[in-house]
Amino acid sequence: MDLRHTHTLDTGTDPETSPESPPYFLHWLNRPGVKVVWENGKLRLGVKPGALTADEVAVLLQHKEQVGGWLLLHKLWDAGYSLQLQPSEYGPGYVMIPTGTPARPVGDFPALFELYDTFHDSAVALLLDTCRLLKIDPVDWPKTAERFVREAALYAQERELA
Repeated sequence: MDLRHTHTLDTGTDPETSPESPPYFLHWLNRPGVKVVWENGKLRLGVKPGALTADEVAVLLQHKEQVGGWLLLHKLWDAGYSLQLQPSEYGPGYVMIPTGTPARPVGDFPALFELYDTFHDSAVALLLDTCRLLKIDPVDWPKTAERFVREAALYAQERELA
């Protein structure tokens, strides 16, 4: 992918997001011509011309923590991990635990671990937002996610047969 515009997302300690607001903008990252990578300890956003507006790029750059959480979730799912949310033993909140054996090569495991270490809390917040919107208990996340995948596959099959 030829990325003509590359932006570095500063992962400093001053998050500019509010955990109360749904991350409405994350779906932009799935557009053709948009790529997020974790490279040399930095989060980078690559955008082909026309894939995002200048305003959309600005919003994504302002929400680096959520973009990093999104990337971590997708890297873990792409590798084939299931994700569990468990109540933290160290206080209020949850911990995200990847389970299972990767179905696909992880690639640079130290980089994935660094990404996990950097954006774990953001990924947990995204999953908790999802659980809140779906009105499910966070510990039920794996069962619910598996059900969604099964239903999506059935829906796709039904559309092919129709």
